[in-house]
Amino acid sequence: MEKILIALFIFSLAAGSCRRATKATDNRERPVRQFEIEEVWRTDTLLMTPESVIYDREREIFYISNVNFEPRKKDGNGFISRMDKDGTITDLKWIEGLSSPKGLALAGDTLFTADVDEIVVMDVSRGIIVRTIPVEGAGMLNDITTDPEGNLYISDTDANIIHRYSKGKLTVWYDIDLKGPNGLLWNNGRLLVASQGSNDFTAIDVTTKERAFITDGINRGDGIAWTGIPGYFVVTDWEGEIFMVNPDNTLISLLRTKEQGVNSADIEYVPEMNLLLVPTFFRNQVVAYRLSEKK
Repeated sequence: MEKILIALFIFSLAAGSCRRATKATDNRERPVRQFEIEEVWRTDTLLMTPESVIYDREREIFYISNVNFEPRKKDGNGFISRMDKDGTITDLKWIEGLSSPKGLALAGDTLFTADVDEIVVMDVSRGIIVRTIPVEGAGMLNDITTDPEGNLYISDTDANIIHRYSKGKLTVWYDIDLKGPNGLLWNNGRLLVASQGSNDFTAIDVTTKERAFITDGINRGDGIAWTGIPGYFVVTDWEGEIFMVNPDNTLISLLRTKEQGVNSADIEYVPEMNLLLVPTFFRNQVVAYRLSEKK
C-alpha cells in the first residue's frame, strides 16, 4: 500500500529484463553494504489503524491514512491525519469522509489515496476532498504511486490488477500472473511491486511491461521505499518485518516485530532526514527509525 517517491536521486539501470539480470550479476561482484535501523521516536496512539504515510517536502509535514479498522468496508469512517517532523499529530482528523484509505501519492498540491473501490483526490492547500474516481469492479484498492509525468498506478490486491490513471482515463495496466499485488513504487522507468499472495518483490518495465523477479521471502509484501542509495530498497511484510533488498537481490531482515503483534504497513523513507516511517496498523502508531550502515 504504499506511496509516491519524489525522485531526488536518479540511478542508472537498464530497461529490459535481460539487462536487469546482467546488472544484478555485475553487482554481485561488489561488496554488499550492511545496514541496521534504530528507533528515533513514535507517535502516541491516537491514530486509528494507520496504513500509509507520505512526506510533503514543500510543507514539511507528513500525511497518514487511517483505515479505522475495516480495510474493505465502505463505512465512511476513514480519515487523513497530519503529523510534524517530530512525530506530533497536529491534525488527527484533518480530512474526513473517506472509508478505508490506504496507499498515498502526492503530486504538487494534490494528495491521492486508494480507498476500497475509488481513488480519492484531495487538495492539501485547502484540506478538502475535491473529487473521487470510481474503479468499476474493484476488489480492494491498496497502494498508489505516481511517475514524473503525473500518471497514477494503483494496485487492486483482491482482483490481482494494477490500474493506471492517465490524462483522465482509467485502464487496466497489468494483470498477468499477479498474486495479491500490494506495494507499488515508481523507480526510474520501472514499477516495483511487493505482493502478499506470491510473497515476492518484482519490477515491471513501464515501457515494455516485461516483469523481472527480484527476490521472494517477503511474506505479505506491503510497503516499498528507496533508501536514496543505488540498489538498496526497504520492503515490509505487513505481518511485522522490515527487510533490506540489496543490489545483488539478497534479502536481509532489519527488524522483526510480528511475534509482538506489531504490523509494518506502507512505509516512507525521507533521505534528507534519514527517517524511515512505519505505520503499525492495529497498534495505532507510526514509528520512526534511523538507517545506518554497520561498521
